[in-house]
Amino acid sequence: MVENLTPEQVVEKINNMFAEKTAGLPTHDEVNALKSEIESLKAMEKKSADMELALAKFEGRIEAMAEKAVEKKAEKVGTIGDQVVKALKGELEAVKEGKAINLETKETTIVGDYTGNIALSTLEAGVNRIARQVAKIRQAMSGGTTTSKFVTYIQQTLQSTATWIGEGVAKNEGDVKYQEVSVEVKKVAGFIKISKEMLDDLAFVRNEVNTDLMETIDNQIENNLLNGNGVGANLNGIYTQATAWTAGTFLNTVVSANLADVVRTAIAQIETNKFMATHVILHPRDVAKLSLSKTTTGEYTYGAFVVNPVTGDPTIAGLPIISTTWMTEGNFLVADMTKAQYRMREGMNIQVGYEGDDFKRNMVTILCEARIVTFIKANDVNAFVKGTIATCIASLDPAIA
Repeated sequence: MVENLTPEQVVEKINNMFAEKTAGLPTHDEVNALKSEIESLKAMEKKSADMELALAKFEGRIEAMAEKAVEKKAEKVGTIGDQVVKALKGELEAVKEGKAINLETKETTIVGDYTGNIALSTLEAGVNRIARQVAKIRQAMSGGTTTSKFVTYIQQTLQSTATWIGEGVAKNEGDVKYQEVSVEVKKVAGFIKISKEMLDDLAFVRNEVNTDLMETIDNQIENNLLNGNGVGANLNGIYTQATAWTAGTFLNTVVSANLADVVRTAIAQIETNKFMATHVILHPRDVAKLSLSKTTTGEYTYGAFVVNPVTGDPTIAGLPIISTTWMTEGNFLVADMTKAQYRMREGMNIQVGYEGDDFKRNMVTILCEARIVTFIKANDVNAFVKGTIATCIASLDPAIA
């Protein structure tokens, strides 16, 4: 094909071919075609010096192109309609002319009900989880960490004394005593089993399972910090250790007594014991009753219940309210939360492994656990006052007594 071309025309032809192939990424087939062209040119008997030089240069360029060459470019498939039109182009022409055509079909079985909305929806991101109580109690406590199975502290059991004396009179001897107290770290744990296929096939499952397990553990800790009875593996909760509310000098002296009055007298009880209350813990519905309380003439008692303008949190008698469903409705706790202690021995952690016959059933066990201890030192129990709202109101109001 090149025998009738002059050497100058051959060089120009090859230049044009290279320009065309290097306009984009050449395929391996295109590079091989160029190689064949060069080989055929090298076999020519009559070659000028310029042509020899050009062929040598082209061989070098081909080697460079071979390194960047790609596989055969995929043909654009187009839509299903495009493919049908392409395949039946001749037949469609026949249809236009009024002729009949035969279409080869294969028997296909589709299992499922496609008469409704299947495959017509979009999957929303995330999972609609069951609501859980937001953890608030631990944030108000005095916390820290420990590296031991037991937390030990020194507790004073007797204070020193001093007396006023006259000149020359012998001074009285005082005494002071201490006691060592240890509290044990407790463990909370939970696990679920899930198929390996589910973990592999649904990318979001592992994260959702881990999150759900951690929230479960966190909720158990929150509940036990408040209500744990200290028996067995349970923590010794704040409410369990708190001192009972007493009316004291307010007995039968508060007209039209309400929850705000109960809280205020509980604060007085704490301050009388030389502590400073920092929080009030109530059930959400009891918090609502505070905001709905009115005077005998219908005015809201905002003097007793207001909202912090900065945080938006409800307050009463100047104290922030912790609203939580872990507090039993109808009960209350007023506390100096700086005296409520917890120490984390082992933070929340996730472990995945085989348990029992998991391996042969292609299941995995996902475990979440934490180790924590909580305590109120014996000399600080009077910083916490608890009671039943209705009973306390009845003790304050002379009309109910």
